[in-house]
Amino acid sequence: MPEISQLFVTRLQRAALPQDVAARLNAEIVAATLSFAEEDEAGRAWCAEHAYPGYTSYGSLADLPARAPCFAELKKHLDAQAKDFAQSLSLDLGGGRLKLDNLWVNLLETNGFHAGHIHPHSVISGTYYAQTPKGAAALKLEDPRLPMMMAAPPRRKDAPVEDRSFVYVAPEPGATLMWESWLRHEVPRNAARRPRISVSFNYRWA
Repeated sequence: MPEISQLFVTRLQRAALPQDVAARLNAEIVAATLSFAEEDEAGRAWCAEHAYPGYTSYGSLADLPARAPCFAELKKHLDAQAKDFAQSLSLDLGGGRLKLDNLWVNLLETNGFHAGHIHPHSVISGTYYAQTPKGAAALKLEDPRLPMMMAAPPRRKDAPVEDRSFVYVAPEPGATLMWESWLRHEVPRNAARRPRISVSFNYRWA
């Protein structure tokens, strides 16, 4: 009987805040995001230039934890989760540590989407979900081997998760998803009638 080994595992960490903490924090993040979307002229200009379907502070505000207490509180939760995830990945940080490099909000309008991408120069990336109305777009993760498969046939529709070329993870309010920054991902078209609001981030080795 042949022996099959599973090699080079791709991990996704999913963590949820306590419901009471998440409800309060999400309300504060949503309010702050809506305020930024209205007042951040540089951010709106960046969104217009890059045809961003909604609003993101990615190209304008680099100090969210200092700008609003809700993001400072979120950073503490993310720091703890990133530390746990790094341990699960068996990362040897030497005398260094993982440091939050940037944090930005995303307000994705109906029919908006994010094309496939990775996060260069980072170790761990992820997203915290503050508002995910019915029909909100899932996170789509791509098998990192896909570009090398060339002439391989497609996977069966009943393939287990670990054998699929793409995995879709439905977002939930109060949940954080973390992955290694080389993992290609995207957000398909948002079918929700209200904006999908999230906070994305990168951790680097410092």
